[in-house]
Amino acid sequence: GRGVGLETSPFFTLYFLLTGFHLLHVGLGIIILAVVCRRAGILGVETGTAFWHMVDLVWIVMFPIVYLVK
Repeated sequence: GRGVGLETSPFFTLYFLLTGFHLLHVGLGIIILAVVCRRAGILGVETGTAFWHMVDLVWIVMFPIVYLVK
C-alpha cells in the first residue's frame, strides 16, 4: 500500500532522520545517566540531569521549527 517513507518527500526524510537522532540521544543519555548514578555523587547526578534537560530543550525547539519550515 501507499505509506509515508523516507523518500516520500524531503520533509519526511528530515523528520525520520531527526527522530532517529533523537532516539539515539535518548538511548545514550539513559546509559550515561545510569553510569553517572552508579559512580558519581549527588553533584554528578545533578550535573547529568541538568545536561539531560538542556538537550531536551534543544529537541523541543528543533521539532516545531521543522514543522514551521515545512
